[in-house]
Amino acid sequence: MGLNTLFIGQNIIMLDKVDSTNNYLHSLLAKKPPPEGLVVRALEQYAGKGQRGSSWLSLPGANLTFSILLEPRFLSLAGQFRLTETLALGIAEFVSHTVPSALVKIKWPNDIYVNERKIAGILTENIIENATVKYCIAGIGLNVNQYSFHPSLPNPVSLKMVSGKEFDVSLCFENLCISIEKFYIELRNSGYKRIDALYHKLLYRKDILSRFSLNGKIFDGIIKGVSAQGYLLISPENDAEISQNNLIEVKDIKQLVYL
Repeated sequence: MGLNTLFIGQNIIMLDKVDSTNNYLHSLLAKKPPPEGLVVRALEQYAGKGQRGSSWLSLPGANLTFSILLEPRFLSLAGQFRLTETLALGIAEFVSHTVPSALVKIKWPNDIYVNERKIAGILTENIIENATVKYCIAGIGLNVNQYSFHPSLPNPVSLKMVSGKEFDVSLCFENLCISIEKFYIELRNSGYKRIDALYHKLLYRKDILSRFSLNGKIFDGIIKGVSAQGYLLISPENDAEISQNNLIEVKDIKQLVYL
């Protein structure tokens, strides 16, 4: 039985264990393309993908690990980052509604933070055809009931840790899909300006003097926003060596470390 949504989660493949839900969806696309909104959800991923080539480590059954198939053919190549913004806002809204006391931020480009700690991550893999985004496989990991994490993870947190309560993981899954679908439909209806404004409103460390390491060089700067192409824009403080025009465009998260 599908979720209380229009299309996201109306078709669900539930797996006990898989290397990666993104990989599983890729294998389905290589055969007969499934309908938009198909969700592949796993109780356990043993090779889940994360940022910087890292893995997503999750206690089986305690959290949400799933991938959604989207068909954003209305997006050009230049507009790909709009998908990341849309998914991030859906997760951020869900977390805010689930734990109203939480201070929720979006850490560029696609991590959701609560009180300075990571609660969720997104990995989008786009398939391009004729200069448009034919398919997007959106992998999502959200920490729900896990209370202790592998020491290789520097700053994880879960809904349970933030609230002190145990959550119904299946109910969280449905409500999260509803929230993501809401923002995706808004994007599909040309609501990019509002989505971009909301993303910037929640952007982690925006307009706050912070310390960074960019390709190994440490500097102080202020995050000013994110460009339409998805580049993080930082204004360095008193360091002409970093940028000649006083604005850095960070194109790859692997280049940057928040200190």
